Amino acid sequence: MKDLHGGNIYKFQREGKDNILDYSSNINPLGVPQKFIDIAKENFDKLVNYPDPYYIELRKKIAEFNSINMDNIIVGNGATEILFLYMRTLKPKKVLLLVPCFAEYERALKSVSAKIEYFELKESDNFYPNIENLKREIENNGYDLLLFCNPNNPTGQLINLKDIEKIIKVCENKNTKVFIDEAFIEFVENWKEKTVSLLKNKNVFIMRAFTKFFGIPGLRLGYGIALNENILKRMWGEKEPWTVNTFANLAGLTMLDDKDYIEKTEKWILEEKKFIYKELSKFQYIKPYETECNFILIKLFNISSSSLRDKMVEKNILIRDAANFKFLNETFVRLAIKDRNSNLKMLKILAEFVEDKKIEWRR
Repeated sequence: MKDLHGGNIYKFQREGKDNILDYSSNINPLGVPQKFIDIAKENFDKLVNYPDPYYIELRKKIAEFNSINMDNIIVGNGATEILFLYMRTLKPKKVLLLVPCFAEYERALKSVSAKIEYFELKESDNFYPNIENLKREIENNGYDLLLFCNPNNPTGQLINLKDIEKIIKVCENKNTKVFIDEAFIEFVENWKEKTVSLLKNKNVFIMRAFTKFFGIPGLRLGYGIALNENILKRMWGEKEPWTVNTFANLAGLTMLDDKDYIEKTEKWILEEKKFIYKELSKFQYIKPYETECNFILIKLFNISSSSLRDKMVEKNILIRDAANFKFLNETFVRLAIKDRNSNLKMLKILAEFVEDKKIEWRR
């Protein structure tokens, strides 16, 4: 089976490699919030009951966190369920996809036989979309759906709200729905001032995940935000019951109130993404791209992405070979951003393989 994602540590564990430092998967290094762990231990008896099929309390909590109405929220077994559910409900025939991007978009679209067209986020523009060209593409070619992630995975770029407003206006005029993946939005500094949910536009559907920010990829919890009552009603009708289990439901209720964890995460990512970018910029044979996220895209000049990945694995560090992202190639890798000690270890080993000279880092 083709590996489309990072984070496949099980493969290396089966090969006898232990203590892998996973820089291919973009998960909060603070780990699962302790507050949730404690509450989960106290609530094992809740497993005797089915979850609420409409997740009223969870949706209320998510709505409060986002300053919107509970009726504008749908929850799912990770953001991936929300993605596939939306596509099954909308069944778009022709879709414009901003690429490079998350591989599951294409799988979800192909599952409903959608015709996919691509709008390239060009390296020469630092992977920021040319807004005028994008507007012309939508105006001239007619799409049922525009789909993109903001901030983008794997580039880490964030499209500002003013530019998104321009895009949405064109889409409304052309009867084109807009699907925006905000799975990494909480890592953006002052994100509540930059989320597309502020626009409160009925033509827009927003997907979010607990996975990345709260470090729970193994638990699976995601949600969608929409002001379009019709699409949400249809999605609820299409959705299988009880896909969010009791502990995932409890996680959502607990984590959004965990202010200490949220503040620590915001402080960590602000410091570490600046640190990583600054230190990678010292390399002679690497070009890092500034990021808004908990990962960073880098370009290599003297080694291929696959060779670097294999060499780093030998040192028990797993990185994301970005060559299989559309419009990227074997000069690109993506690195997660972790805690300072792990980042120092990664940088030191990275320098062994891509630099002609030793680079020293201090804490």
